[in-house]
Amino acid sequence: MKVKITTDSTCDTTKEFLEKQGIPYLPCLVTLGTTDYTDTVDIKTSDIEAYVKKTKKLPKSAARSAEDFKEFFNSVLKDCDVIVHISISSELSCLYNNAVKASEEIGGNKVYVVNSRVLSTGTLLLVLYAKELAEKGEDAKTIAEKAGHRAYAIQASFVVDTIDYLYKGGRCSAMAAFGANLLKLKPKLQLVDGKIISTGKYRGKSNIVLKKYIDETLSTYNNPDKKRCFITHADADEDIVKDVVEYVKSKNIFDDVIETHANCTIYTHCGKGTLGILYINDGGAD
Repeated sequence: MKVKITTDSTCDTTKEFLEKQGIPYLPCLVTLGTTDYTDTVDIKTSDIEAYVKKTKKLPKSAARSAEDFKEFFNSVLKDCDVIVHISISSELSCLYNNAVKASEEIGGNKVYVVNSRVLSTGTLLLVLYAKELAEKGEDAKTIAEKAGHRAYAIQASFVVDTIDYLYKGGRCSAMAAFGANLLKLKPKLQLVDGKIISTGKYRGKSNIVLKKYIDETLSTYNNPDKKRCFITHADADEDIVKDVVEYVKSKNIFDDVIETHANCTIYTHCGKGTLGILYINDGGAD
């Protein structure tokens, strides 16, 4: 049976990359004021930054409905027998639940939905793993089970350059935002049990802070699948990103260190300058 792997735009890679990999995806929606846009299609992160600076308000991100997923899955099924869909964590969005509902309405074991328990390129790590299994001829149920198991091993964390977006989004108080900005603190946000929690904070210049964060992460989560890791950021300074990527490469841990940019849905919640390292911390899997 022909198996297709699918996902949504919260996986933080480009439309072109997913199309090249043969991975159909469902873009999320972003609303600026009263106008709806489609992530990766007709809105850029620079549009969001300009909107926030002008209005002092955050745009709104919107999940796709079960009906949207049903239409999407049925379209993909025209070219395959069965789908394994890798979704953003069910703790962070209703995308997972809506995908499950759509799969149940389609029925016939045509769509298996996997809860990645993470977001951004943490999801993409599972997408690429699932695609590799499909290329080896694994059946959809086995792929879904293996991907679901590996979801628990994903190391996904970020350092937030400014907490303005967290404040505007109601994720921290005005006093906390004031104190953090005054002291130039940069919080570390980590995916734990499918939820985003604060697990630390740094103080100092970004290039120094990010290297310290990289060192601590690689030391704590020190059993990586060496095939690849992602350095994912929200329009961070180009020189700083290049420096971080080269720093991770210099560790000679990963075969491939890949830079990716946050798409608009994720950018809406973290803001400019956020950067993270993401990889699967289980030593590799067959």
